[in-house]
Amino acid sequence: MKNTRIIHNGPPKLKKKESTMKKPPEGFTTKAKVVNVVDGDTVDVVIERRVRVRLQDCWCPETRTRDIVEKQKGIAARSFLITRAMGRDVTLHIPADDKGELKDVFTFGRVVGRIFVDNFDVSEMMIEAGHATKEKKQ
Repeated sequence: MKNTRIIHNGPPKLKKKESTMKKPPEGFTTKAKVVNVVDGDTVDVVIERRVRVRLQDCWCPETRTRDIVEKQKGIAARSFLITRAMGRDVTLHIPADDKGELKDVFTFGRVVGRIFVDNFDVSEMMIEAGHATKEKKQ
């Protein structure tokens, strides 16, 4: 039998695609740094203090589940997000309503918002890479 070599060149390269959102809508927007990737759709960022962010319009498989297949997909999503955001300076956006009031932004101790790495929407990046969907699966 012939010897076969397997070559792994790291995570797949994604085409650079600017976000469809040219500027963040009304709300709270600030510079931040990603300091922890919890899973494929949740990160911790530091502003002046640590804030847990639930990525808006980004639904990834869970890492804390008894469903082995979902757990494997969740771990893959988390690993992908680590390579793209961990330790990076980002822009954090927390949405507001038409009057400029912050919406219902807290869920399970997290703030719901978007992060942008080099002007790219991380939620869109996760969806394009096949690690997330825009809508929650039923």
